[in-house]
Amino acid sequence: MKQQRARVFFLLEDLEVEVPAGTRLPEVVEASGADITFGCKSGTCGTCRVRVVEGIENLSQPTPEERDFLAALSARPNERLGCQFCIQGDVSIDYIGS
Repeated sequence: MKQQRARVFFLLEDLEVEVPAGTRLPEVVEASGADITFGCKSGTCGTCRVRVVEGIENLSQPTPEERDFLAALSARPNERLGCQFCIQGDVSIDYIGS
């Protein structure tokens, strides 16, 4: 059985990479050199906040903790913490930061 692939498009760099479905964003950034900074990697600092321009339905669901943290930041519905999700399908991402 062939493993599903997903395309990740980083708007800031105009960079598209293909990854196995289920890959976490920090792994994609490390392998591709995309310019997203990760601080705590536990979802408590907001350094890796991104805007999902397309494909938010292709990310793993936010945990209650991530939802609460983003609500405290008055984040928009299409914003996520990059360290907290897996990519399950094609997605376009713009880096916001904290």
